[in-house]
Amino acid sequence: MKLKQTIGKKTLLMLIINAILGTGIFFLPAVGAAYSGSSSILAWIIMSLVAIIISVYFAELISMYPKSGGAYEFVKNAFGKSTGFIFGWLSWIVANLTIAMLVVGSILYLFPSQGILFNISTALFFVLLFNFVSYRGIDWASKLLLFFGVMTVVTLLALIIPGLATVNTGNFASVFSAPLPLVLLTVYFIAETFFGWETTTYLSEEIKNARKVLPKMLVLGTAIIAAISILIVFVSLGNIDAATFASQDAPLAFLAETLFGSDIGKVFAVMIFIPLIGTAASWIVSSPRLLFAMSRDKLLVRRFSRIHKKYKTPSSAIIFQTFVISMITLLAFGNYLFLLSLLIPLVVVMYSLVMLSVVKLRVEKPKMKRYFNAPFPKIGPILVVVFNAMLLYFWITEVSEAIYIFAMGIFLILLGLPLYIAIRLSVDKKFTEQFYDRIAFFWDKFFHIWYGEREASRIIRFLKLRDNSKVLDFGCGSGNTTLFISRRLRRGMVVAVDLSEKQLEHAAKKIRKYKLHNVIFVKGSFRAPKHAFDAVTVVGVLEHLDIPHRHVGQLVGSLKKGGRFYFLSFGKSFGIPGPGFLESNDKIKALFRGARVDIHIERKKKRLVEYVSIYGVKK
Repeated sequence: MKLKQTIGKKTLLMLIINAILGTGIFFLPAVGAAYSGSSSILAWIIMSLVAIIISVYFAELISMYPKSGGAYEFVKNAFGKSTGFIFGWLSWIVANLTIAMLVVGSILYLFPSQGILFNISTALFFVLLFNFVSYRGIDWASKLLLFFGVMTVVTLLALIIPGLATVNTGNFASVFSAPLPLVLLTVYFIAETFFGWETTTYLSEEIKNARKVLPKMLVLGTAIIAAISILIVFVSLGNIDAATFASQDAPLAFLAETLFGSDIGKVFAVMIFIPLIGTAASWIVSSPRLLFAMSRDKLLVRRFSRIHKKYKTPSSAIIFQTFVISMITLLAFGNYLFLLSLLIPLVVVMYSLVMLSVVKLRVEKPKMKRYFNAPFPKIGPILVVVFNAMLLYFWITEVSEAIYIFAMGIFLILLGLPLYIAIRLSVDKKFTEQFYDRIAFFWDKFFHIWYGEREASRIIRFLKLRDNSKVLDFGCGSGNTTLFISRRLRRGMVVAVDLSEKQLEHAAKKIRKYKLHNVIFVKGSFRAPKHAFDAVTVVGVLEHLDIPHRHVGQLVGSLKKGGRFYFLSFGKSFGIPGPGFLESNDKIKALFRGARVDIHIERKKKRLVEYVSIYGVKK
């Protein structure tokens, strides 16, 4: 099932402007003035030129991969799924921080003196409203976002056009007085105004003729935003002294009061709120498409790739993100500047990866069709990356707490790695083999913390092994279960199967230590013969199988009549959700549907892990 394509050129242009012109244009002109006074106009010009250059390279990439994953698709195709996941996870963190920042900023802008309960309730109302609109379909959402985009442009032009007539050019007499490092530090802080190219790319599969239309609209939209940004800063600093302007919490509302009087200024405060909250709506609508794309690539849980039958939207991804955004928004009140400080370095790293993707794809896929060809495709992106690194350097060296904020951002990125490993282990045999090969030593040393003699003895007691029993230990790992079983058999045999060669080496070493000769080790895929075994054990493996019901059928089919099986699986572990089929007993029983078995299921939580015991007898 595909997403519905309904977004046309005009709507798309407004979506781009609305998505990129976030809170930055309404707050950051004052922040820039605080750092470099009237010289901050130079920072806006520099950042505008860099933004247009970045948009050109985004345009080339989107003409190659017009998919709902957007920038995630670029990085994945350039550097592979592992780097693609890290980028996608980083993008999702950025999206959530941005939405929380936008909602908080817009509410505090309009209601600066209201109580915290009022602000929280208002914020959650808008979060739920926009997610509901997104859930109901892109038709509704695009119309709403078109309105917000128009309001953004109208509000800013209503300040720019009359403001140009009253500009005092004398305010720019010291425009070249600030040192270059200070101007570049200003560039760093105002850069957030132009962040958001990736947001529009998430809607690629819902745009008509996206491969040709989206690249051109992306560059055009960025150019319009650059012109508006430079003009609004020029008007602001031309009508208000830089020091006075820098001290304002709501700078554009203050500009409106300066131009039109206090009564009109209050009207503008309401007008400014609309594009502020509208940008949050843009991110809320587009960001679930990233979860959808990553889930479709089996890098996130499968439920996020579900498309609503009626509305043709990624409904599960939207519901999940509604919950996450609500939680972050609750925690974000009063921390707008902190969220901004945390957000900027993450986005700088993110866009640097996108720029490197341009170079990598030009080298590796030079003949791939590009409906938009960016100039200087190899040296240009490298220069942007160097520029980004320079901005980070000035920020880290000039701002005392910068290194701690940057470290916190890196920590947020690393939080996604356990989730990535858990999901890849369940869908990628090659990854599973390589992963367990690399951690074989540590697995052998530490796995006994969660699975030791007590757990193995319980399994063996249930199996009721005879001296001549033939047992299949599927996914034997480093041989813990294999050893316990083989020591209880005199004339019987154990077939121990695993994907990892290193794990099998550890298992064989244990067997040799006890001078046992009743174990056959099998590496790789193993199709068990029917009615061949008296017992089957599967410990910590079922949760890693991409098609578990197929393997369950084969394993149960390998049992003789009256044969016993014991699957010990690990569900939610260290806060990371387990696979969907372990969520309920009914889903587990569905795996055995059609197999003539008497099945029992037990659940137990200990050592931060949920143990799911699935055992029974073949009838």
